[in-house]
Amino acid sequence: MTVEKVDRIASALGGSLLLEMRWNGEQLDRLIDAAHAVVADRAVAALRAAGWMSEVEVSFNWYGDRGRCDAVAFHPESRTLLIVEAKTRIGDVQDLLGRLAIKVRLGPHIARQLGRAEPARVIPCLVIADSRTARRIVAAHAALFAHFNLRGRAALRWLGDPQPDPSVRGVLVFESLSDSRRATVRRRVRVAMPVDARQA
Repeated sequence: MTVEKVDRIASALGGSLLLEMRWNGEQLDRLIDAAHAVVADRAVAALRAAGWMSEVEVSFNWYGDRGRCDAVAFHPESRTLLIVEAKTRIGDVQDLLGRLAIKVRLGPHIARQLGRAEPARVIPCLVIADSRTARRIVAAHAALFAHFNLRGRAALRWLGDPQPDPSVRGVLVFESLSDSRRATVRRRVRVAMPVDARQA
């Protein structure tokens, strides 16, 4: 049976087909988890450095809506609550954005749960591991990602100084998984050898 046929059957039943690749047992899951941790850790470190009060792995359960936020950051001066979702890959776009929308809607409850002040606004923030595939998916679903209207350098500037701006509806940042440290440049130094040594 072809994949196309299975997909048609799933569509006829009102479902969707999800293919999952497994590689060397649990090693693929471990690699994905490790990459996810890198993306989330870098995002939280940057937010804390910019003055955001950040918590990681925040779970919630509110009248049947339950789940977990990769990170929740609160900026006291602007009373902005940031719901951070870190992704190493983009699967079901609608599922991703739907779950994030629920977390944003429950933002005030999550803030109270963490003992924060009532937020003046709740902003979703997507931090996605940078790749050609990720950028292609975002571009192909431009209408769905239109809510994330602050990106690139403009997003980084705003995160560093989140001024009250009603036009900011969502933040999307692509995070490189490669080591950002500059490679050390080694210079060859020619040492003058004694005359006796050169003649040896």
